[in-house]
Amino acid sequence: MEEKLEEKLEEKVVKKPKIKKSDKQATEINELTDKLMRIQAEFENYKKRSKTELEDMAKYGAQAIIVPLLGVIDNLERALAVKPDDVSSEKYFNGVEMIHKQFVEILKANGLEKIEAEGKNFDPGYHQGVMNEAVDDEELVNKVIAEFQKGYMLNKKVIRPTMVKIGIKG
Repeated sequence: MEEKLEEKLEEKVVKKPKIKKSDKQATEINELTDKLMRIQAEFENYKKRSKTELEDMAKYGAQAIIVPLLGVIDNLERALAVKPDDVSSEKYFNGVEMIHKQFVEILKANGLEKIEAEGKNFDPGYHQGVMNEAVDDEELVNKVIAEFQKGYMLNKKVIRPTMVKIGIKG
């Protein structure tokens, strides 16, 4: 009995008539489909680009604050370079040294790292050559022989190159 019902239902199902499309309609449908696909691709690219920009902002947003603070580190390091002789000055020196250490650790925790320079090959991507000196030792040619100001990277991006003296063939 179920089979008879199914047969009757199949007979009564109205099949959609196939509409013949003109060449003009087919072309228009193809153009609209192509346009829709391009818009979808553009939107996907926009989403990816926006995500990358947001990630970069999160990663390097602190740069505006950190770069001016590098001068503070420089001055603290200059103060630490002058070692006092008497006991009270020694306590002062130790206090400044602790502040410097704490300050550097906070910046490191936020993605700051020092660029190693002295003894390394000169690399204009990381070093700013401000002076050069003739050297007799061939191994010192095109190497950093002195560092005048430390350079730093924020999350692997150079935010201040190291100011250096470069050895040249003499």
